[in-house]
Amino acid sequence: MNAAPAHVPAAEWQAFVAGMNALSPLNDDDLAEAARLCQRLCLDKGQALLRAGERAHLVGFVVSGGLREHYVLADGGERTKGFSLPGWFAGSLSDLLSNEASKVWIEAAAPSVLLTLPWADVRHWQETRPAWTRFGWRVAERLYMMKVEREYELLAMNAAARLDATLARWPTLEQVFSQRDIASYVGVTPVHLSRLRTAKAASPAPGSPPSR
Repeated sequence: MNAAPAHVPAAEWQAFVAGMNALSPLNDDDLAEAARLCQRLCLDKGQALLRAGERAHLVGFVVSGGLREHYVLADGGERTKGFSLPGWFAGSLSDLLSNEASKVWIEAAAPSVLLTLPWADVRHWQETRPAWTRFGWRVAERLYMMKVEREYELLAMNAAARLDATLARWPTLEQVFSQRDIASYVGVTPVHLSRLRTAKAASPAPGSPPSR
């Protein structure tokens, strides 16, 4: 396995390599390029990887913790767009591609560690190195399928089904994010989410005998 950068713990680098290769394998030369530019970023709860109005320039692999991508509305309200948990990436692809002021916030919901790469270099590798080109396509495919699933949930599912789909997609979500964050993603108020959870807890498990 390609050696970890001197400033990155070996276990974190191994997690990074495993996450990258799970999507599309990179050879030692490609990983060496990543190791040369990789930076370790530690965020406290509430700290931002990206703020609306800034230019997005980093893409990060989440080693620990978790981040929330959200919009802030004119009235100060928030709408959650998505979550990034360990083993996945953080960074608004649309804002990275547009090279314009970001529309979203990406904030840590808990103390988090990321391994980051400059987007400009990743983009260059995608244009010049076949393994990185394949990797870029795999990420785009995964993000597209997540987008399609999200649209289906919002257009064709009721709130209870959306909650089930959300928790199935991210089984550890409630260990990192608040009920307010989760409710915002599902598209309900925190009070409604609490009712959905109460109703779910009261429902018999599939296959269980009826109560007498």
